[in-house]
Amino acid sequence: MRGKPTVLIVDDDVDICFLMATAIQSEQVEIITAHSGKEALRMYEQHHPELVLLDIQLPELSGIEVLSRMKKIDEECQVIMVTAYATIETAVQAMKLGALDYICKPFKLPHLRETVQNAIDFVTSIPEHLPTLEEVERKHIEKVLNEVEGNRRLAAEKLDISLRTLYYKIKQYNIYNP
Repeated sequence: MRGKPTVLIVDDDVDICFLMATAIQSEQVEIITAHSGKEALRMYEQHHPELVLLDIQLPELSGIEVLSRMKKIDEECQVIMVTAYATIETAVQAMKLGALDYICKPFKLPHLRETVQNAIDFVTSIPEHLPTLEEVERKHIEKVLNEVEGNRRLAAEKLDISLRTLYYKIKQYNIYNP
């Protein structure tokens, strides 16, 4: 992730966009806005925001359609759906498409701030690269071999594996150990 996280606010009502932007504005986030589904998709592709606040009722494309298309662009995109017309069906549909959360209008500003802050905390805590099991295993074997100064018999004992398995793993991971 680059510097501070970007939040894209999408609502056809300019006043609602301004209200949400003002409510969540801080030095820790950059805010951009869009007022239609097509504009939202353009802004998403151009800026790659870490979080999107997306109204369900939009001109041209519904928020559900925009969410679906954003997920096709980047399945990891994080979207909070915002609506004045909350129904169980739309909430379930949004969550099935991968929405992170759902906020109903009229919203209370403290609730909006808290929801957005929690989402930003979640997004920024996701590591860029999760190590594979093999990477973790290799690092662990290397660490143990270093601790026992290359004594493979002691390393196998500490790792609770057979010496034969240790030799196999050293060869498999191409571990150099003097």
